[in-house]
Amino acid sequence: MSTVQADSGHGLGVVTPWRHYTWIAVGGVIVVPVLLAFAFNSYTAPDDAAFIRMAFAQVAGNTIAIATMLTLVILSVASRTKAATSTLVLSAAIVILVSAGSLSNAADTLLQRIG
Repeated sequence: MSTVQADSGHGLGVVTPWRHYTWIAVGGVIVVPVLLAFAFNSYTAPDDAAFIRMAFAQVAGNTIAIATMLTLVILSVASRTKAATSTLVLSAAIVILVSAGSLSNAADTLLQRIG
């Protein structure tokens, strides 16, 4: 007698997009903005140019975070992963709200330090 083993699909179609989406989100929302902040930080007494450089780095990091999350939402909708789409839309909304507050804070801080 021969034994036939059924292919047990462990839901790889659902797990695989989450793994990629998670790493892309962590890279675009946390790693890149932090690296930009460290790269353009003033490690000595800052002058006006350093304040502007740090503010622009913060704006660039927030813009990259927003673009990353919106891109992930678009990719999720295009690939029709229903479970990932709702979670990514919620995550994108949170990132956009936090980034909008951070952008406002960067503008206020820049005006206070220069003016």
